[in-house]
Amino acid sequence: MKLLLMFVLFFLELSISSPKLTATPYGVIDSDISYASSDKNSLDLYIPTSQNFPVILFIHGGSFVSGDRKDYPYAQIGEMFQKLGIGCAVMSYRLLQDSVWPAQPRDVAKAIRWLKDNIADVGGDPSKIFIVGHSSGGHLSAIVCTDTIYLTEVGMNLKDIAGCVSIGAMMSDGGSVAQLTEHELRYLFSKDWFFKIFGEKEKFQRSLPINHINPSIPKMLLLLADEELYDPPKLQSVEEFVLLSKKYNTLTSYEIIPHRSHMGTVEEMVHPNDITVQK
Repeated sequence: MKLLLMFVLFFLELSISSPKLTATPYGVIDSDISYASSDKNSLDLYIPTSQNFPVILFIHGGSFVSGDRKDYPYAQIGEMFQKLGIGCAVMSYRLLQDSVWPAQPRDVAKAIRWLKDNIADVGGDPSKIFIVGHSSGGHLSAIVCTDTIYLTEVGMNLKDIAGCVSIGAMMSDGGSVAQLTEHELRYLFSKDWFFKIFGEKEKFQRSLPINHINPSIPKMLLLLADEELYDPPKLQSVEEFVLLSKKYNTLTSYEIIPHRSHMGTVEEMVHPNDITVQK
């Protein structure tokens, strides 16, 4: 009863200072929090009633050109973690229509910095920040948890991350770029919609998590749906990543989620007893 009373008083205090608070049966949702200066640099924070709770930063997918934290099923995933007593910040980030790469991983790092600085104020544990992303969001979670440059830019390091889960993302290019001639490379990076994101081979290679494996990377779990293993060669890229990580004695592993499609994996995460959530 005392804990419930304290939470009610806490909610009333927050309501006075923030008009974007919504009470739920499992806690409070603090919406549209700005973690940086761009219009897209916002997150919704799902705060449970528990104390010293771990917190997940969830990064949506959409091939870097679409998606938002308000879209289904991302908001519902935030609510699901809240039910489990886990804090969850569902973030939006600048898309490629507005900002060229690497604005996207830089946004993720800024959101992590915001959580590190503020989560204790609402009862969370800043030493238990986990990064979870799906599809292109899974790529972002992995690159920020391997390439040290992004966290360094915001005054943090990989030890500030308790763990990383990347869902349905490529960790390497599967060897496809290495096999191309210079002429083919020029065509690829000038015409193909995905490779145009990076513009040149060197920039593309720097975007691949496999090229940044080091002894300091946090514990990582890479998840793939069994219907998305081969085209593109995600399973090959994930196996390569895990194999190389073992040489650095890191806690990196992968699992295949049975009977799931690429989108089905994240859509089923709205259920607390889902196999992906239980991982």
